[in-house]
Amino acid sequence: MLQGADLLTDGWLIEECSVFVARGRVRAVGRAADREARRHGAAKIDVGGQYLSPGYIDLHTHGAAGVDFVEAGREDFVRACRHYLSRGVTSFLVSLYPSEFKKSLRVLERLAGFLREGVGDGVAVGIHLEGPYLNPVRPGALPGSVFRRFQPGEARALLDAGGGFVRTMTLAPEMPGGMELVRLLRRRGVEPALGHSDADYDATRRALRGGIRYATHLFNAMRGIHHRDPGAVAALLEDPRVQVELIADGFHVAVPILKLVHVAKPPDSVILVSDSVHPCGLKSGRYEFAGRPVHAKGGRVTLLDGTLAGSLLTLDRAVALEVREVGLAPAQAVRCATENPARAIGLDRDRGRIAPGFRADLLLLDRSMRVRRTYLAGRPVPSDP
Repeated sequence: MLQGADLLTDGWLIEECSVFVARGRVRAVGRAADREARRHGAAKIDVGGQYLSPGYIDLHTHGAAGVDFVEAGREDFVRACRHYLSRGVTSFLVSLYPSEFKKSLRVLERLAGFLREGVGDGVAVGIHLEGPYLNPVRPGALPGSVFRRFQPGEARALLDAGGGFVRTMTLAPEMPGGMELVRLLRRRGVEPALGHSDADYDATRRALRGGIRYATHLFNAMRGIHHRDPGAVAALLEDPRVQVELIADGFHVAVPILKLVHVAKPPDSVILVSDSVHPCGLKSGRYEFAGRPVHAKGGRVTLLDGTLAGSLLTLDRAVALEVREVGLAPAQAVRCATENPARAIGLDRDRGRIAPGFRADLLLLDRSMRVRRTYLAGRPVPSDP
């Protein structure tokens, strides 16, 4: 039993609370945990003076620790999973940028096999397809040359290759067939997300009426806000049904704008993501992302022309920035990396909270929000140097 920590769950802080864990799950919280510990003669671990949080859930990450998921073999995949665990991420979606179509099918089949076998302790819980049905006007750092026009048979082939593990797909709804794709994804149980889109305010509102409820990295690779042209961002902010991703590294979205998002959106609709790429966790230098050279330096990764190319962010640092610079209470910042993403992909009955019956994916955090210990299904994870 863990006792004495301040719990951060459901957007609340519960002071000096006990949590009883057995067989990989939270069995009791508070006084009930104390009773269960006595009944079972359980060992008590004093974690007073720290926060206890659910494990973080990253819905958008292309890789880290030198691993690019599009190219990753089994050993690479295991290494990446160890990296995420050491930074407090106990569940994540494998994000894939678009590549040549037949290669995409092979990549999906390989990664679906890893997920099916639970490679990397089962930390990867699904796949996010960032494309290929995107608008070439808004490629960001993605390879626009392999963006595709929607064809139902091709889209079904991608989902089939994913073996039922594709949970989200980023798309541009204004492109030909965009809304037909949204309907197809809904039928297949995949969350459609607006991103890499040139949709204006009106087109975005039509997409929301048609079933879009999620936005990939808000502000980035989409039309921003102008006082005479509100753009996609205004439509996404004003609709309380829409959950929005934020890359809270201070580069992709400036801190004053992060503050405005939290004012505009309900507290259950903001999701922190890393959008990390494989140089994350490595030293500064030249690397390659999606077939193009990139430069990692000063906390950022960019194409040679300065375009941001994913991030070097880890989710623990995103949560800490939201507390330290944005001014969120620790429990509110944690909610954006736990309960909110769990609900977005249908894991909210099992993960994202500290409550009886939930997986004991837990983090011990110090008062600066640094991860001091990660528990995966109740088992302490060795620290990654």
